[in-house]
Amino acid sequence: MTGEEDGVCGGSADPLVIWRVKQLKREKKEKAPKPKKEKKPKKPKKEKPPKKGKKGAAPDVENPEGAAVETGKKGKKKLLMILAPLLILAVGAAVFLFVIRPKMGGEKEVEEEPPEPIEIPLMYTMGETEVHALPVWGEGTVYLEEQEMPAGEDEPEPTAVTYRYEGLSSPGTLAAVYTTLMTAEDIGFSQVDEELIRIKEPEEPVLEAGSVHLAKNAPEEGKALSIQMEWTEEICTVTADLVDGKVKNPPEPVSPAGPMGLSTEQMMDYIQSLSPSVLGLEGTSMEDYDLLIQDGSVLIDGIPCVRINAYQMSGQGTYEIGGNYFLSLDGAHLYRLDVASNSVEELDTPQ
Repeated sequence: MTGEEDGVCGGSADPLVIWRVKQLKREKKEKAPKPKKEKKPKKPKKEKPPKKGKKGAAPDVENPEGAAVETGKKGKKKLLMILAPLLILAVGAAVFLFVIRPKMGGEKEVEEEPPEPIEIPLMYTMGETEVHALPVWGEGTVYLEEQEMPAGEDEPEPTAVTYRYEGLSSPGTLAAVYTTLMTAEDIGFSQVDEELIRIKEPEEPVLEAGSVHLAKNAPEEGKALSIQMEWTEEICTVTADLVDGKVKNPPEPVSPAGPMGLSTEQMMDYIQSLSPSVLGLEGTSMEDYDLLIQDGSVLIDGIPCVRINAYQMSGQGTYEIGGNYFLSLDGAHLYRLDVASNSVEELDTPQ
């Protein structure tokens, strides 16, 4: 028996005490839990170094979400596939901004509102003169068209007024009727060309589409009244204007009477056939006047002419000069001489 099982004072121990001591030791051992051995943390596995890629290959990169992005040739292909549409869009935008848009004049202009119709005109005004307008009653709509401004700063503003007729049943027929009306003798318009030369034998207008230019000398010096018509099966435009120039007859063919053109007799007959009002004389017939042709010729505007004087018998039985004239040798031009100013004026003779 050990010293722990003996009594405190070295005597023999009580067996009951000894049993109790052993029991307490046993309970103490049972109550005290054995400390658990801590497990040693596992050593992290060594990461293998990444394989070296080929030259020019991009390194492996992980995107923010953890998904690995392929590298190397496949990565390049994907990158090119993404960049190609963006590059095409950028080139297209540059072409539009720097090539197409400047040619288009910048931003698209806002379309102007169509002009308002006007009342159907009864008269056309040209300078100080009014003439009958296209005879339209109760049908069609009329608009005014703006005239283009001249390019030069010193050029005068346009005086023409253009009327556009729409909704007419037959614009060509209406234009033909108007032409016949305006070229009547009491109104005095003539069909002319671009140089205001009368057309002796005008062609019949085509009703489907065509044009006619009418003109007449205006009261203003050196001016002419001009009416130009153009039409299709749907519309008719009329431009009324006061233009520079004079309406003239076309040059007459040279007479076969001789190398000088008209003979003396033919010249006399021509002057006698005119009305005194055309020559600026009084009376109703040239039979009241005697004509005298002077020898030789003079040049007027580069045209050889012969001087012809008209005399009238006065009440006292003497001859008085009525007028002095120059007639071209071909009979196409007739001028009146102003003796006081020593100037000539070409007269408007009938066809």
